[in-house]
Amino acid sequence: MNSNDIANLEKLLPLADKYGLAYIVALVLLVIFLVLLRSIVKGNLVPRELLERAEDDRDRLQNILDKERSDFMAPTLEVLQRLKVDHAAEEVNEENRGR
Repeated sequence: MNSNDIANLEKLLPLADKYGLAYIVALVLLVIFLVLLRSIVKGNLVPRELLERAEDDRDRLQNILDKERSDFMAPTLEVLQRLKVDHAAEEVNEENRGR
């Protein structure tokens, strides 16, 4: 420890004695948390290039998943469309019979 650290410690020890060690530690952790939160919000924690590359990868993979989902769901949608057409035709026939 250098003399600057010792001087800071000498300033903090009377506060810890007066207010209690838990409050001082909580205050220090709160300051650390706020600095960390600020660096996350400003984008200093993660380099911009890595963030953009991760977003591009996410978008590319989402497009692949959307394509696979549409290919997988195509037969089901086809069946549902046929059922809609059949159901609409049955309703027209029933209306004609009722007259």
